[in-house]
Amino acid sequence: MDREEDLGRPRQEWSRTRDAELFSLRQISENLATQTQRLEELTSKVDDVRERLVRLEAQEAGKLVEALRSELKAAISRVDQLEAARDRVVGIAAFGAWLARSAPWLAAGLAAFLAGLGLKAGAK
Repeated sequence: MDREEDLGRPRQEWSRTRDAELFSLRQISENLATQTQRLEELTSKVDDVRERLVRLEAQEAGKLVEALRSELKAAISRVDQLEAARDRVVGIAAFGAWLARSAPWLAAGLAAFLAGLGLKAGAK
């Protein structure tokens, strides 16, 4: 509105317009306050849901960790069994290799021992 128009209006009309504007502004202010309060309540609810979700995820992660630990223990036990079996096979193979290397000497020693027994028995 133009300043000149305001001056030409009767004081009462200007007062009613001002009262209507103030009433509208108060209602807008009250609506804004109500919306702000609702927004704060929703924010609080969202925060609560977020905290619950974090706790649930932590519980799920704990369950997964426990499952992985039990699987790891089973795998380690199986690896220990396989290593023990491999050690037995390696030990037998090493004994076989030693026997193959030492067999001629053992045969010669056994033959000499038997020959010595045979000579001893023939001398009596």
